[in-house]
Amino acid sequence: MITHLDHIQLAMPPEQEDRARTFFVGLLGMTEETKPEPLAARGGCWFRSGPTIVHVGVESNFGPQGKAHPAFCVSDLATLAERLRTASLPVQPDTALPDRRRIYTTDPFGNRLEFIQDGDGFGQK
Repeated sequence: MITHLDHIQLAMPPEQEDRARTFFVGLLGMTEETKPEPLAARGGCWFRSGPTIVHVGVESNFGPQGKAHPAFCVSDLATLAERLRTASLPVQPDTALPDRRRIYTTDPFGNRLEFIQDGDGFGQK
């Protein structure tokens, strides 16, 4: 039986690790983790914030995910939305479920990401 989500992997084009770091560390406040040596040669980056782990792997024929997405709970959705706007990233509020505060954006590679105000997550209500 599944007990929890260990990590999620997103894809990016080759040689874009610095852009991934700028987004996941600089903008989202995650910490970069060192990849194990046998995997480091593949490129990509690993990031963590508490129990949330994101692996960003290199895909030579990269195409961004426009519908499939991870959803992250965040402590201050309004502040994050403003940080994304300041970084010229899209911020699309979703009001389809009025009891859940959430937005969509994309990472620097065009992958769709959802952010939900902590307490409003689907596993929390």
